Amino acid sequence: MSGSRALWLAVAIGVLIPICALAQVAVQRVGLLLTVSHASSHPGPIDPSAADLHRSLQREFRYESLRVIERRHIDLRMQEIGSVDLPTGKHVEVRPLSISPSGVLISVDIPGTLQTDLRVPNQKQVVIGVDRYDDGKLILTLQPDY
Repeated sequence: MSGSRALWLAVAIGVLIPICALAQVAVQRVGLLLTVSHASSHPGPIDPSAADLHRSLQREFRYESLRVIERRHIDLRMQEIGSVDLPTGKHVEVRPLSISPSGVLISVDIPGTLQTDLRVPNQKQVVIGVDRYDDGKLILTLQPDY
């Protein structure tokens, strides 16, 4: 290899390695859309902002009304804890653990109710029934975006 080719190769490697490292760091953040909803046995409307959730639940569960209580988007680094408070007073903690081609592994902790790790594909949602609340059920929906 001639001196000029070796120099160009060294420069190319010197430029590409930092770019690859930056791309890897960028992937190490995960956006999570957390939605707390209430499905009730009382007659009432289906909240238009809960339409996707309603489509996925209507054949599986019985309820008369569905409303979104809170929707929050959080941006977390790997191992960073994000949280949302439920109207029952319980505290939900979520923590992205790792990313693979099949999805992000997320730790979910609701003290006294649930402690689990879930692998969720990008842009797909997972639905968790949390607690009984006000003649119905609280539902937590997680949807990663990375």
